[in-house]
Amino acid sequence: MPKKNITIIIFIIAAFSFHPAFSQTSFSDSVQYHQAIKSTKDFYKASVRENLMLYNGSEYGRTGHNALGFPFFETDSLLNGSIFFNNNWYEDENFQYDIVIDKLVLYDYKKSYSIILAAEQTKEFIINGHHFFYLQNNPILKKTGYYEKLVDGPTILWAKREKKVVLSANAEDRSAHFTLFNDFFVQKNSSFYPVDNENSFIKIMDDRKDEIKKYIRNNKIKFRKQFEVSAIKVLTYYNQSIH
Repeated sequence: MPKKNITIIIFIIAAFSFHPAFSQTSFSDSVQYHQAIKSTKDFYKASVRENLMLYNGSEYGRTGHNALGFPFFETDSLLNGSIFFNNNWYEDENFQYDIVIDKLVLYDYKKSYSIILAAEQTKEFIINGHHFFYLQNNPILKKTGYYEKLVDGPTILWAKREKKVVLSANAEDRSAHFTLFNDFFVQKNSSFYPVDNENSFIKIMDDRKDEIKKYIRNNKIKFRKQFEVSAIKVLTYYNQSIH
């Protein structure tokens, strides 16, 4: 093992071996303590960055170069988040989520080119506060890939985010643009149900149908205008009413 790596490992062990119980102050509860831990992790990450498995992937070629818009989730810019890759969490990473090809994209450690992470090794990630999971082997879901968990609890609401390159409807206009498509699924008792309107959504909660309808009516929730927002509100209420 290179001498540099040995030194780094010794430093890391020393830093994490320190326990506040040996200190006369409540250092573990202090901002300084947590900042010291973060700084140690950052130092380690920067020192061994070249050897981290996260930065070993195939080169990325951007989708739809001539299309108007961008292929990524939310923005064309890098977003901050965390990636659970190869059974390890990599925090405070800047990356993009290409929802045309359903892949995570980030720069290699030298920032010379972009790489794609293998989906099979990337079981979940958080990007700009949105939590995605890799779901597979389910005939009800639209496809194997990443789904955003919108509501957690006994009953779960999932969203499949996808963009497609769509050609202009005008025959004289040869331009193309990225169009966003969202598909929603409710997971209840290990089963998945596609939902796209108020009736299909309420049907899944038939054990409390009257109560749910009353909640929707009293709170003036409009599924046609804002399906995603409405679904989140109603399912959150449904989960709370179970207890």
